[in-house]
Amino acid sequence: MNKEITLTKLEAAKRQLETAITLYFNDADPVSIHTLVSASHEILAALNKEAGNTPTIISDSLINEGYKKEFRKWMKEPRNFFKHADKDPKGAYTFYPEINDFFLLDACETYQVLTGEKVPHFIIFRGWFNAQHPHIMKMERGAEMLRDFGNNKLKFFSSQLAVSAVIRRS
Repeated sequence: MNKEITLTKLEAAKRQLETAITLYFNDADPVSIHTLVSASHEILAALNKEAGNTPTIISDSLINEGYKKEFRKWMKEPRNFFKHADKDPKGAYTFYPEINDFFLLDACETYQVLTGEKVPHFIIFRGWFNAQHPHIMKMERGAEMLRDFGNNKLKFFSSQLAVSAVIRRS
């Protein structure tokens, strides 16, 4: 018999985000990753707004008024396509998986702002993102972080999880 699980919205968002990151580093299906990270991101953005915090990185509050409608559509289009079929049951959509990187980063950052908690999965993803996008991020170390891993996502993730486990036990 299955046990019940009682979760807060924040706990649900954290679990979805950790799973999305695990799938990401295992080169799993980008549509499934997007569905999970979008659900987590939506919860975290709402909680962040309710807490009165600065908007998330990809919040439309940071977008010029004339582009907000287009931006909202662009941000919600893949999520809505992947979970609804009422308006376009035979539709097709061209998905660009690299959008997942930005949703994952934004959700990780928002979670930390809300909780102050340093979640290993989130820290590891941020390190990977920084190394992959040094031109975007303010970081002194970029691609050289990945030298030892041959740009292998799973190897990087596994080694960093092992390190974080040792640190938590100390």
